[in-house]
Amino acid sequence: MISQPNLELLKSVSRSFYLSICFLPPAMREPVALGYLLARLTDTVADAEGVERSQRLENLEGIKQVIQGRPGSNCDGISAIAPLITHAGERELLQRTDELVAWYKAVDPANQSHLSEVILTIIHGQIWDTTFFPEGEITACDNGEVLLRYTYWVAGCVGEFWTKVGFTNLGAGFSSPDKAPAMLVQGRKLGQGLQLINILRDLHEDLPRGRCYLPGNELQAAGWDGSTEPGVKFVEPVFQQWLSQCEEFLSLSDTYAAPIRNYRAAFCTRLPMELAKKTAAGLRAVGCEAVMREKVKIPRSEVWKSMVRVMLG
Repeated sequence: MISQPNLELLKSVSRSFYLSICFLPPAMREPVALGYLLARLTDTVADAEGVERSQRLENLEGIKQVIQGRPGSNCDGISAIAPLITHAGERELLQRTDELVAWYKAVDPANQSHLSEVILTIIHGQIWDTTFFPEGEITACDNGEVLLRYTYWVAGCVGEFWTKVGFTNLGAGFSSPDKAPAMLVQGRKLGQGLQLINILRDLHEDLPRGRCYLPGNELQAAGWDGSTEPGVKFVEPVFQQWLSQCEEFLSLSDTYAAPIRNYRAAFCTRLPMELAKKTAAGLRAVGCEAVMREKVKIPRSEVWKSMVRVMLG
């Protein structure tokens, strides 16, 4: 059971995900809601503006040790970061870290195991992200393997988590047990597809900050010398290649969702995939140059159309 204060906290950091949580089958709500809040907590710590990298890493390590259950571990340092967070919901999230940890410790062993696995994997990716990009210079991922590994750490593992939580809490009501191995693989790839959408959509923010998640070897093959922010002529072919990879991952959504027997779980699975496909189509329609200039958003009307389409589909 999710307490009303925790529901309000969830609503304050993600209104759309809050609606999905409310629609999920009751048995899946608690681990999914807690997993989201813990992941949002670590993401807020990792990206906290005005906080030294060493302090952010120290706090990520503290959360990691608490999740691992190491004796004497704590998240005390997060209280010093909280006042610096401008987003009211995220600030409250950090202020209530101890409550989230207590909630995590009270969850049943099976769901706690799933939560531990996914949050530790996400933290691993966030630590890599925080340490890989030096401040004040442009840096790109070494190659496609590194990019795909990163997308697994921060999102592919979430697709696996969703699948495990479904089977653990709904059993055959989620899907036939013999479907689990294939759905774990598909769920991982769908999560990676969602992260690739974020990476491509956020080029206009990341590149000026010196953060290039696109593979450096592919950019160099297109003519980039690595000394300055890559221009559109270097990014364009790499952008197109990874957008195609993203679309390939997202094309698995129907295959993944088809065996899900619970209508509510199927709806909450299909909707983000439908929106991601629309975003990918939008990125392809406007082109790389526009994406590097400003954020591409799905019109609110299209979101509602997607919801209706998923409900009726």
